[in-house]
Amino acid sequence: MIKRMKVRNIHFAWDRYEDKDKIIPKFEMFRDITGWNKNRMSVYVLTNYNTTFDQDLERVYTLRSLDYHPDVRIYQKQSLPKGHDLLRLQRWVNAPQIFYSTNRFEEYRR
Repeated sequence: MIKRMKVRNIHFAWDRYEDKDKIIPKFEMFRDITGWNKNRMSVYVLTNYNTTFDQDLERVYTLRSLDYHPDVRIYQKQSLPKGHDLLRLQRWVNAPQIFYSTNRFEEYRR
């Protein structure tokens, strides 16, 4: 039924890192059933909320490998100091022309 809908993009959310083992198989199943890719599927990734930076980065890399487009959202963004890695992560991921031309955040961070 979803494949018949006239939608350009569908959004999901992956807020809790600990849901990893439940959510990844569902993302794989949805992708396989629809045949869609990152151009039609994006996932909000809530960061700075009960996660470490490494866990946030892992979710971004996982979604990229599953052919979903991650969309980084920062919890309490206003409380972060200028130049914080989460701000740089958000800028990198949410700018597709940069994100898809640079494979690793570490390369962008230089």
